Amino acid sequence: MQIGRQAWMAQTSGDLFLKDRMLLLSHSLFPVLKQSIKMYSLAKRSRPNAQHELHLDDLILPDSVDVQRALEEMQSCSSASLQNHCLRTWCYAIAFAKMQNMQCDDELLAVSCLLHDLGMTEPHYQHHQDCRCFAGQGAYAAKDWSLEQGWQPPRADQLFDVISMHMNPYVGLDEGIEAHLLQQAASCDVIGSRGFEFSHQFRQQLQQQYPRLNFNQAMIEFTQQEAHERPKSRTAMLVNSGFKQLVNLNPYVKEYRK
Repeated sequence: MQIGRQAWMAQTSGDLFLKDRMLLLSHSLFPVLKQSIKMYSLAKRSRPNAQHELHLDDLILPDSVDVQRALEEMQSCSSASLQNHCLRTWCYAIAFAKMQNMQCDDELLAVSCLLHDLGMTEPHYQHHQDCRCFAGQGAYAAKDWSLEQGWQPPRADQLFDVISMHMNPYVGLDEGIEAHLLQQAASCDVIGSRGFEFSHQFRQQLQQQYPRLNFNQAMIEFTQQEAHERPKSRTAMLVNSGFKQLVNLNPYVKEYRK
């Protein structure tokens, strides 16, 4: 039973037991360390070899009714800084897909990115009474929303898993392309991981289009509150592992402020 998936969430309510903590750490330690080493070693270089010449104009949200409704749902309950984070996350996710020639479900990826932090909003923080994890709360809220839009249950379940798993420190491709892309993109925006793969110009375009505002401080405050209220959650594990420091050490934040 994979941590973060709907079956795991239903059984544990989002609480991490010792075995789950060890599994998460063993599964994520090497890839996260590898990404971190690259991030900090390449962040100061003006033209890393791994850069890709993408332009923000190349990234267009899928033209579908469900994507538009997901955008409206996200905007209806999210702060301006959280809205911009969700949109930047989608840009990074689809950019990673393009750079690696990944064939993904574009609509599912877009909806997942737009709705992935519903659990941080006031209307959905307590969306499901038997869940003690904001990512799980957001996943339940997104699943319920998708069913209201007429999605078939298997696709709604997939949406749940993609969103809920994004709080794992690392999600591999073998766990689903969309889940992998969302987790990598959210991490890229929050702590800067894999940011070195993009040119300064692209990051600057993204920041100008979707300003960061007070997102970093809001994220730190929210995760600390979550860790206090839900001490067995994945969020608490990340906070206790130095999440605040990782956010503050994001090597691209100073760049964003220029």
